[in-house]
Amino acid sequence: MSADKVTRDGKLKNLECLFTWDVDKDDINDLKGVPEKLLDRIKFCPRKYHATYFNILAFVSHLQEEPDTALAYLGKSEALLKEDNRDEADFLVTYSSFAWLHHHLGNTDDMETYLGKVKSTGEGREIAVEAEKGWSFLRLGAKFYPRAKEGFQKALEAKPDSVSYNVGYAVVLYRLEGLVVTDVKVKPKDSLAAKQLQKALDLDPTDAEVMVLLALKLQGFNPLKCRELINKALTKCPDRPQITRYAATYFRRDGTTEESIEILEEAAKRAPNSSFLYHQMGLCYWQKMVNMKQSGLRAGTPQVKSATTESIRLFRKAVELKPSNTFAWVHLAGAYGESRQLEKAEPIFIRLLTDESLTDAEQQHCHTKYGEFLMYQRKNNTKAIEQFKKAYKIRIDCRDRSQARKKLRQIADRARDGDDILAFLSAVDKQDRQPAPAAAANVNGLADSFQTKMTL
Repeated sequence: MSADKVTRDGKLKNLECLFTWDVDKDDINDLKGVPEKLLDRIKFCPRKYHATYFNILAFVSHLQEEPDTALAYLGKSEALLKEDNRDEADFLVTYSSFAWLHHHLGNTDDMETYLGKVKSTGEGREIAVEAEKGWSFLRLGAKFYPRAKEGFQKALEAKPDSVSYNVGYAVVLYRLEGLVVTDVKVKPKDSLAAKQLQKALDLDPTDAEVMVLLALKLQGFNPLKCRELINKALTKCPDRPQITRYAATYFRRDGTTEESIEILEEAAKRAPNSSFLYHQMGLCYWQKMVNMKQSGLRAGTPQVKSATTESIRLFRKAVELKPSNTFAWVHLAGAYGESRQLEKAEPIFIRLLTDESLTDAEQQHCHTKYGEFLMYQRKNNTKAIEQFKKAYKIRIDCRDRSQARKKLRQIADRARDGDDILAFLSAVDKQDRQPAPAAAANVNGLADSFQTKMTL
């Protein structure tokens, strides 16, 4: 009998771990990059989360067909939980992972040993499982954020004042809100993430990561508090990449690109393989180029060319480190277009738009930016219209969709067939007023229900 068959129908069917939570390998957007991120977190972040990270590393190692490494990581998780005298329920996911993996490897005696340990875990198992789901799905990437959100929500129903659960819920809300970028910055009073981040910080005023995330949510509305939060976080954790990269993002958005670059360069020394850091540095140089042009410098001047060239170098580094970084690819294509290297820019857009693994938001972003490239670099409004229409038909109300609509109206005002474009916009707007299909609603926020309670 196969491992999958036993998991579905046999004695392992109620084990609670990543091996049984219906995680599709193809849904992990950056499988190769996950281990490095987690090992960085183990190196720099609070110890209380390390056992969870080792469990995720074990699962990823299994997906990468490295069973010995997977067992070693589970061993580290179990040892850490014992050293910290954690509650029995906290061992459940680690024991379940061991049982599943030993069965998969044909180690029957070891499997039975860990099944016995699973059965002996005490009360509070369901709560521990939901929290573990929250942290695990949060670290596996954007496609799992809705499931992470549900895990933390269910854990908080049982323990509403748990610091860890409130922090996890705050972080996943921040990530989910970040997936939909609007033209107008959401006010803190209208942001569930901002409210939850403040609640988490009230429960633990020393959490530097919560500080910087809250500062980013408050940016543009409460500058004094933002600066206080950023400075406090950097003072508390000056060498932690997870803190410095968010602080650098804050400074870039605040217009102080040099300060941002300085912080990012220091962070890159400690995390030299971080695609995120190089992407952010590229954005800083891109912003410098934009600022120069807005001040009156022309595209061909040495200063503008230098900033553009440096942004290309950094975007290239970002995508080399993480080929699945869609937004870095789009920025690289845009930088190539800005430097008139059109033969390098267009193939990037074409490849991205044939990638079936992209999310709807990523597709919408690519269509909008490709449309702008065709409109301004290729001077081909006909093809640009096609891209803007495809972007606008994706029902995610964000900056990209707003930009696609804006460009379509601009073209319509000058084109002979402008009435056709306006009719298209009217028809899509009419569709928008219809209720969204149930399936789409599920994709945009609903997660899977809690699995059947364990009956081992």
